[in-house]
Amino acid sequence: MSRPRITKISTPKGRPHHRVVHIDGETAIRVPASLLSELGLEVGDRIAAHLIGELEAADELDEARRRALRLLGVRPRSEEELRRSLLHADFSYSAIETVLDSLRRDGVVDDRAFAEQFADERRRLKGYAPVRIETDLRGRGVEREVAHGAAWKAYEEETGDPEARLLDEAMTLLRHKQVHYEGLSSWVARRRMVGLLDRAGYPASIVLDAVDAVLEEMQSQGLLARTEEES
Repeated sequence: MSRPRITKISTPKGRPHHRVVHIDGETAIRVPASLLSELGLEVGDRIAAHLIGELEAADELDEARRRALRLLGVRPRSEEELRRSLLHADFSYSAIETVLDSLRRDGVVDDRAFAEQFADERRRLKGYAPVRIETDLRGRGVEREVAHGAAWKAYEEETGDPEARLLDEAMTLLRHKQVHYEGLSSWVARRRMVGLLDRAGYPASIVLDAVDAVLEEMQSQGLLARTEEES
């Protein structure tokens, strides 16, 4: 049985450094032009099965890398998040690991840098406490030590009492959401405030102290509904 023949080589639109290799007018494999040149393949050549396999592997690697870069273009991701997404897209495990190794060497994938950026944004934008941040990072596949270090970095670098810092941030978060509690009875407002801080990962002692302090502020400003007992 004769070997398959390369019947056409074309340049895909928008990708001048790649070529599409057509084999027997049916199979089409997209590969870097440099690989085709390296292998010395031209139209009309008979091609061995192992070379077809090499071309297909190169095609998969290129597509996996492009998919990973597109995902990173949408938002920063941990290495494990990329791995999960690429597996979901049906790329082979070997292709995924090769691409991730390459991106890691290039500095494009860096879980430590990702974790620190993630922790900083969650603290500033969502008011999350270190425990919640660490839990979320672990859920994204970041190693425990890296997740813990990033979540607590701000508190370890600054002097002063970490508990006082946590209390201040918890109160800041409640004040930011204060409009949602205005006009409520103190017990309803308390229940919702406790739920907010608990979901944000603050320790119970910090939650209670922060809620008490902010409720007292709101009561003094007349922002809470008066109950019959208070009338």
